[in-house]
Amino acid sequence: MVLQGPSFGDVYYLEGDSLVLGSNPFEADIIIRDIEVEWRHARIRRGARNGYTLEDLGTGAPAVVNEENVEGTRPLRCGDRITVGDSVLEFIERDPIKEQFHRKIQRLINHDHLTGLLAKNRLDERFGQSLEICQEQGEPLGVLMADIDNLKKINDSYGHLFGEFAVGEIGHIIRDCLGSEDLYATRFGGDEYQMVLPGLTKKESLTVAEEIRRHIEAYTFEQNGICANPTLSLGVAAYPEDGETREDLTRAADKALYRAKRAGGNAVCE
Repeated sequence: MVLQGPSFGDVYYLEGDSLVLGSNPFEADIIIRDIEVEWRHARIRRGARNGYTLEDLGTGAPAVVNEENVEGTRPLRCGDRITVGDSVLEFIERDPIKEQFHRKIQRLINHDHLTGLLAKNRLDERFGQSLEICQEQGEPLGVLMADIDNLKKINDSYGHLFGEFAVGEIGHIIRDCLGSEDLYATRFGGDEYQMVLPGLTKKESLTVAEEIRRHIEAYTFEQNGICANPTLSLGVAAYPEDGETREDLTRAADKALYRAKRAGGNAVCE
């Protein structure tokens, strides 16, 4: 579990005999979202009798266990504090009660309570890291901004509790449409959403946006005998053609979103 650093609250379960700890999701098994952590920083191995060892890979500043630099390989014991970059992790043995506790804490820290999507600060961290990796590897990255078209009308007609239900349901639909954990989203504001699509071109991102729009258009929102059919407008931008920073790409997607709204809503624009 991460006790300190940008990934604070994240919990990693050691499943496998050899796991690389690093910052690059394409090369590491345990991903630490910390710019001071190397792409492949250290390796955790499971040995005899389910004991674990930590190996420093020599790619940057040495990993530290309990304030001692790791030279080569050293065994890990329950309660050991592992420092890599600006992050501190605690190595603990699996315990069903603690696992349940850690999962609940992780969800509270990392996810929006209403939609189940990433909390905005978590998305911002991952967005910056994904963009840096795509730039270094020459890969594209898509960004979507979305807004519910007729939420005020729904609130006025059916009440804010139903409107809140609709906001949550749309978040669930977005999550299901994205599918892969490599593609992620957040609730950007009250009824706005942002999606980040590492590795996808603008054309591919437009396809994803249209799929989301169609799923929401076809979905009947029903709760306590009330039915409604909100729609969604989406704007699409992509790296590198629309910007090279998180802020520029967000602004470009936001401008595209307003073009979709001005076109009458329930639309996708670039």
